[in-house]
Amino acid sequence: MTQNLEQLMQLLQKEPGAFCVSWIQRRLRLGYTNAYALRDEALKAGLVMLVYRETADGAKEYAYVQTGQASQTEQVWISEA
Repeated sequence: MTQNLEQLMQLLQKEPGAFCVSWIQRRLRLGYTNAYALRDEALKAGLVMLVYRETADGAKEYAYVQTGQASQTEQVWISEA
């Protein structure tokens, strides 16, 4: 596991809930490309999963959550799997 992936998992333990690539950028002070690659690494490792929710206008809003956390966030997210 890379150092950045370990840092991401520590952050998610402190701040559980849905997040996006820009959240990773801000928290770990990474550029977009590195944050996107880190998100991909976490997805491939099964540490996070893609979820979505429908907005009031019917559009889908996507984010990522720790595996098993989708139903425990403030607003209910639906797993893509």
